[in-house]
Amino acid sequence: MPKVGDGFRHYENHVWVRLERGNKILNPQDILHLAYVKGFSRSDKELVEVDFNLLKTNFYEAWRKKRNISEDQIERILEKTGLARRSESKKLLPTRAAVLLFAEFPNDLLETKCSVRVFQIEGNLETITKETLNWIGTPKNINGPIAKQITDAHEHVLGLLKSGMRVPSGFKTTYSIPERAVKEAITNAVIHRDYYTKRDIEIRIFEDRIEIESPGLFPFNITPSNIGVERSHQYRNDLLVKHLREFPDPPNLDQNEGVRAMRQTMYTANLYPPIFWTYPNLQDAVRVILLNEKAPSEWDKVSGYLMKNKYIVNSEARKILYTENTVKVSKFFHRWVKQGLLTKIIPRTGAKRNVRYRLPATDEKMLFTQDKSK
Repeated sequence: MPKVGDGFRHYENHVWVRLERGNKILNPQDILHLAYVKGFSRSDKELVEVDFNLLKTNFYEAWRKKRNISEDQIERILEKTGLARRSESKKLLPTRAAVLLFAEFPNDLLETKCSVRVFQIEGNLETITKETLNWIGTPKNINGPIAKQITDAHEHVLGLLKSGMRVPSGFKTTYSIPERAVKEAITNAVIHRDYYTKRDIEIRIFEDRIEIESPGLFPFNITPSNIGVERSHQYRNDLLVKHLREFPDPPNLDQNEGVRAMRQTMYTANLYPPIFWTYPNLQDAVRVILLNEKAPSEWDKVSGYLMKNKYIVNSEARKILYTENTVKVSKFFHRWVKQGLLTKIIPRTGAKRNVRYRLPATDEKMLFTQDKSK
């Protein structure tokens, strides 16, 4: 089945999806779910049964004044700006975007989940010990309208990173992940998530990394290969994004700057680049991983080689690393594959000497910028 990025295609009255091996026919429920996680259906434009008076908040007033709107009837203003429409029964209703933008407690008003949950986890894996998870403290639930949710999530996560994490040895882990990279990852997750799927954004802080996982796959033409380089053909939450720009001190500039800033700041800090996990590793979500680990000079050499050559094998890596130690190079590759920095390609014959490696984003030209002065 050929790839498409703008909608569904059908063959013999069936919609198919590509798998790693073969294809699968989707049933109607699968099609509905996939339409939202891919952004083909716009949940932010859907009408919801919420009283307009619940939207007349300080957040609404800040948006209205920023736009220099003098009229004070909220129903008319939202209808004129596309944030409210008439239903089939001719009743004027607000859109989901309006509730997310202005309501004080959107998570309680909507029939979905739209909060951010922050977990701090001891060690590098989430495990169960003595019938309890190895969480540090109680997970933090961050609610409220979108703009406040982003700001509160920034402050809480950065506060935890600044405080560090106590490890069993008694030492405290310090984090080198740049503030800008953390902010951009959180902002993108809140703005571009799928608001139809009933799942919160989950931020997990481990000793060696931060993971930000949001519902929904990459929309339309966006892939792990081109994110931050190509712009999406359309937004999943177009109505939400457009009006969020109209707030005082908007959290995003809508200039495709977020992922590029994440990569640049991580590189400047001599850390590994952000890793993007999605399908097939995750069925209906995107996970951004920011490693709290200095990138060794070996990685610079191998990644630089792969920017010019699509593949690398152990023998080629040994040459550019000036070593004859096959096991040492294999350990590097194993580690980078486990972290999601490289993709391992095993030949059909299974011969170890023919195993190759490539970047997950081989067609990306700006994955590792070499100019630290920018």
